Amino acid sequence: MDQQSKIILISGPTASGKSKLAVKIAKKIQGEIINADSMQVYKTLKILTARPNRKEQKNIKHHLYGVVDLNKKFYTGEWLKIAIKKIKEIK
Repeated sequence: MDQQSKIILISGPTASGKSKLAVKIAKKIQGEIINADSMQVYKTLKILTARPNRKEQKNIKHHLYGVVDLNKKFYTGEWLKIAIKKIKEIK
């Protein structure tokens, strides 16, 4: 990774405002958001998570939200491979 590239990781407990903070930061730095929430990767769990709404997703590019079928086994290693690929695409 070159010196100009920056990745900001936001972590914290459930319902602490991580998604809202990610949107604010992405707007400020003209960045994109890559989801790392273990529940938000699933297609059918929209209500149980604070998945960004359409308006937020329209203004800022969001990645890896709702990409896995609920019946599919999905592991951290798989997410990592996809996330790394997405980071390379964004750069």
